[in-house]
Amino acid sequence: MKYLVLSVILAGVALCDEVKVEPGCRYKGNIYKNDETWTEKDAFKMRCIVEPNGSWRTEVTGCMTPSGLEVPVNSTKEENGMDWICESGAEGSIALKQKRNKMADCAGGHKNGEKWVESSFEFECGEGGVQKFIGCVTPSGEKIPEGEIKEISGNKLECKMHANGTVALGALPKEKNAECAGKDGEKHPHGSTWVENVMFEYKCEDFGLKTIKGCIVKEQGLQIPINETREAGNTVFQQNDDHLRDEGRLIPLLHLQQGRSILNFLNLYPE
Repeated sequence: MKYLVLSVILAGVALCDEVKVEPGCRYKGNIYKNDETWTEKDAFKMRCIVEPNGSWRTEVTGCMTPSGLEVPVNSTKEENGMDWICESGAEGSIALKQKRNKMADCAGGHKNGEKWVESSFEFECGEGGVQKFIGCVTPSGEKIPEGEIKEISGNKLECKMHANGTVALGALPKEKNAECAGKDGEKHPHGSTWVENVMFEYKCEDFGLKTIKGCIVKEQGLQIPINETREAGNTVFQQNDDHLRDEGRLIPLLHLQQGRSILNFLNLYPE
């Protein structure tokens, strides 16, 4: 809470019993009539009270915000997302205090209760217009709540807020015998091999690293390592490790060389 504290001590002066003097409050060189009000120090609303016997006193009836909004003593008014509080204290002092309203907006024009994403991090506009970090968002759109760990595509991702207030989304180190994630998220044990996209063979290496080993041509019973060739009849099969992206499809290119056909399989697999 931010305090803009200004105080005034209530004062009273007895009016001498003089017949020719008009009753009124004499305050800082001015004379105020009964029930007349004025602003003191641009922060307090004052009122003159004259008693039937001619004695008088002044009292503070409220506080004034910088914009001129009057706040009665011991009450609160909201203005532009701020709560202004006018309180009476010990020995007649009056204080004007300021704090953010519970439903105040956050910086950047975000409404109270609104959620939004900046880079890979999700925030919410909380009570008092305070921006609150609630979690991380991966490039694929999956959300990880703050302080939690989630496994995505074989990687353990941690969403964390550090003690200094910085936020981070990072991958935790894998163990040497960690599993690998296949094309559709299936698990493959360390050291195992499997086939994706009909004929591409992969292996799960150390620390969960997925590597391509070559091609499998079931019809011919062939296993072709990367950048090598295998023959079957008059056909030479060759596998090239060209990382072209075409939704995982295979495009066979047929070439003729020295009276034999060479079938070249480009490795088109998304990674």
